[in-house]
Amino acid sequence: MGFSKAIRLLNLLCFTLLGAVCIVSQAAAQAPGYADIREPLGGEAIDRVVTIEGSASHPSFVSYDLSFAHSDNPTGTWFLIGDAVHTPVTDGRLGLWDTTGITDGFYSLRLRVHLSNNIMLESIVEGLRIRNSTPIETTTPQPDRISATPTITLPTRTPRPTPLPYPSGSDPSTVLRTFRSGIIAGVLVLLSLGIYLFIRRRSQERWAVLRMRQMLRSANRKKRR
Repeated sequence: MGFSKAIRLLNLLCFTLLGAVCIVSQAAAQAPGYADIREPLGGEAIDRVVTIEGSASHPSFVSYDLSFAHSDNPTGTWFLIGDAVHTPVTDGRLGLWDTTGITDGFYSLRLRVHLSNNIMLESIVEGLRIRNSTPIETTTPQPDRISATPTITLPTRTPRPTPLPYPSGSDPSTVLRTFRSGIIAGVLVLLSLGIYLFIRRRSQERWAVLRMRQMLRSANRKKRR
């Protein structure tokens, strides 16, 4: 019974450690600044060819891609903007978006960063207003003695926080490697404990069989006498 409990405990600990590795990997990958669209901003009016700026980088970077969709997108359909890019970008131009062939309306812009560990980071800007054929919304002049000049209403540009560099020795990839090394060491210790308990159990069973045989032999000898 003690051996069975030890095996169940060993399995539980192994699954717990594997789950912890997955959680830490996901948390390290989602650190801010790895997938970020800085321009255009949500709610901004755009037309013609738009320059998309931001960051798409990570220690496990493989590629990134850009796509757009209608704001009202119940089917989850996205349209790619060009091909996937295999060069990381930090605070630079991610790509160009030609909106001249797109019907005016409200759209969402998406950036996806693909990593080597099958994790995908994502950043979405919503409420972009494409205005190629229709004029950009303006304020209505109010009657007054002096004719007010119509002004174009621009979206408020909210500054985004700049990701801070990680202190020396605390880079997510370094932390992750250290954590994985500790996990591997823990698993090896647990496996060693399981093997030890298994061998001990087998030895006890074998010793019990030998003692039983000796007792039977002694009983047979007494009967013969």
